[in-house]
Amino acid sequence: MTHPSGHEVPEWALMRRHFSDVRLRLYLTEAGGDEDAAAHLYQWNSHCSAAFWEALGYLEVSLRNALDARMTLRQQARGGTRHWVFDDARQLGRDARGHGRHAHPYQNVATAIRRVQANGKPLDPAQIMSELPFGFWHQLVARRQMCLWPDLAAAFVHAPTRSPVPVRDRLARMRDLRNRIGHHHRIWSLDLDSRWDDLLTLTGWIDPELRTWVETSTGVPAALDARP
Repeated sequence: MTHPSGHEVPEWALMRRHFSDVRLRLYLTEAGGDEDAAAHLYQWNSHCSAAFWEALGYLEVSLRNALDARMTLRQQARGGTRHWVFDDARQLGRDARGHGRHAHPYQNVATAIRRVQANGKPLDPAQIMSELPFGFWHQLVARRQMCLWPDLAAAFVHAPTRSPVPVRDRLARMRDLRNRIGHHHRIWSLDLDSRWDDLLTLTGWIDPELRTWVETSTGVPAALDARP
């Protein structure tokens, strides 16, 4: 649908010129062919993504610190002399069948170390952990890493159960949402109210005060309310 004048909506024409018809097609379909509405939906998607990105950052940092604290205690209890991220005992890729079976955690740490070195920063645990991707922290509670869970469960001290499944499933959805936003994909097609609930639930399981702060200090509720 074009403007009532019969001409293409100027804003939509600009978007088509720079963002491609392939990318915009689903927005136009969702808007019933109305170019004004499609342009509005595209902008709202960007605004909502930015709001979620802020909240996801708060979740990621708090998750990282909570899991680091538990992994540090685990390392100390086992007599480790270096920080757990260096994984001298080859625990990060371990499953029930043995040590070092899964490559991704080791690849993540190796990449993080290379980035720290390339940036000329001290090779200390805090710098390394700051370079680890969200997926690394999700992997720590993955099904195949159940050897770690008894020690990591206390990172979610306010969860109603010690089962890893609720944590793992919510983190998987947060990882997907984070990746979609990071690659500038559409998120309007997701159940964003449920994703917001996932994020708040996880932060609340770490610390209820953190949940309240995230809920009241970010722009996600207003963005969700403003959906066209």
